[in-house]
Amino acid sequence: MQVPSHDEILDAFGVTPETGDEPWIKVVRVEDVLLSFDELAASVRVRWFQSGETVVDLYRERASRLLVRSGRGESHAVVEFADGELTVRIHPSVRITSRHH
Repeated sequence: MQVPSHDEILDAFGVTPETGDEPWIKVVRVEDVLLSFDELAASVRVRWFQSGETVVDLYRERASRLLVRSGRGESHAVVEFADGELTVRIHPSVRITSRHH
């Protein structure tokens, strides 16, 4: 799985990835969203919290690429798969969409 550099994540979200439970798992915390990815296992997990409660908890495997995008007041994480993509908009508000082809 291709992943963005720490600098690209910093530019998009204003934070750098932390190390997760295992050294090869990276975690990005942006406000109420927790994005973790395992480059070796090609997996991604997105958790969205409101008032300390989990609203969304998605886990997907077989990711081919993780991208981060920002501009015009928005920031996004896009996870590409062979059969579609998962998009997480973090700013200005959280919106999670999944498309399959």
